[in-house]
Amino acid sequence: MKETAASYTKALLTSAALTLLLFVLFLVTNWKLSAKELALASPYFLVIYFLLFTIGNPSSITHWKSRLKGSAEKTVIFPVALIGILYTYLIVHGHTPFKGSAGLFIFYLLFPTLGFLAFKKTALPVAWSDIVFVLLIVIPATAMSFGTGTSLPFNGSGFSNAMRLVIMISTVYSFSYIRNLPDIGFYPTFRWQSFLTALGAWLAFVGLVMVLGYFGNFLQLSGHNILSTTFAYDWLKDFVRIFMGTALFEELFLRGLLQNILSKKITQSGKWSIYWKYGFGLFIVLAFITGYFVQLQMAWFPVLITVLIFIAAYFIEKKQTLLHGPYTALAITSIFFGLVHFHAGSLLFVGLASVAGWAYGYTYMKTNNVFYAALVHALVNSSEFLFHI
Repeated sequence: MKETAASYTKALLTSAALTLLLFVLFLVTNWKLSAKELALASPYFLVIYFLLFTIGNPSSITHWKSRLKGSAEKTVIFPVALIGILYTYLIVHGHTPFKGSAGLFIFYLLFPTLGFLAFKKTALPVAWSDIVFVLLIVIPATAMSFGTGTSLPFNGSGFSNAMRLVIMISTVYSFSYIRNLPDIGFYPTFRWQSFLTALGAWLAFVGLVMVLGYFGNFLQLSGHNILSTTFAYDWLKDFVRIFMGTALFEELFLRGLLQNILSKKITQSGKWSIYWKYGFGLFIVLAFITGYFVQLQMAWFPVLITVLIFIAAYFIEKKQTLLHGPYTALAITSIFFGLVHFHAGSLLFVGLASVAGWAYGYTYMKTNNVFYAALVHALVNSSEFLFHI
């Protein structure tokens, strides 16, 4: 018990230190903001990011799960508090959070917690309903709006969206504390092996892009003075914006939840080859349809990427001796991630996003940590800034 208390205290201190470190970066990159805006945003920044860094930590989960057990009333206090944080943030900036469909946000944020309480499913094995829950959270999250931006800070840049951050915190809470889904990996930690895995995944992707760019003539290495302080400052702001605003959100849902659940589902079935065959067939069709409607003359490209990724997953699975399923789940989520980027209007982008999805998912699988997958994600997206892709 003392060991648990000590590890929980350490987790809180680590979260506080990370929050303060990020807060310094927040102040440096937003120094042009008015004193009023900084005064309004800073308390919310500190509270939200402290919760973000704390909520998924295994020590925090162990500490609080026992205190929440058997009490539905206590269980809903936390999501209600998150709603209060977001709503007061809007109100102090002169906006009402109750206009139109945005008024339903209260029910949306309470849904996963109440849903898991109603299902009374609090242990493995995973079920298809778990994936349904993920989709019922993430799909509305991408379309929901309060009729005004909820950037943090409102008139600044680079530190994500208060609504998205609250949704992430609430989702980790419901899946980790109520559903008891293991291995979400939503907590910052530093391990050299994990860092090197992430760095290797990024360098491998960049190397592939450079080879493809050379032969495809779409890579530009001129136009930036990478040794200048201006470039370093702009790159740092871009990296933070991507990591906090895009990468962390997408990696939580696609890798920490979807790939995680799918991998467990395939593994526990003992029939990975069936999932591989149906997944391969389905995504070949979807890849061709995407190519047909986006860029007919390049329709072969997403199909080729799909074939290569699924074949790679097949041979890796065949070589596994203990656990079958993780690489099939990785292939499925990678291609899914790539195809949803059809909105970019470029099949080259769709194909590269699928390959990048493999890099993110592989990093998550090896590190068991969403933050390292998000690191690779942010580095890849920042590489677009560097290479004009």
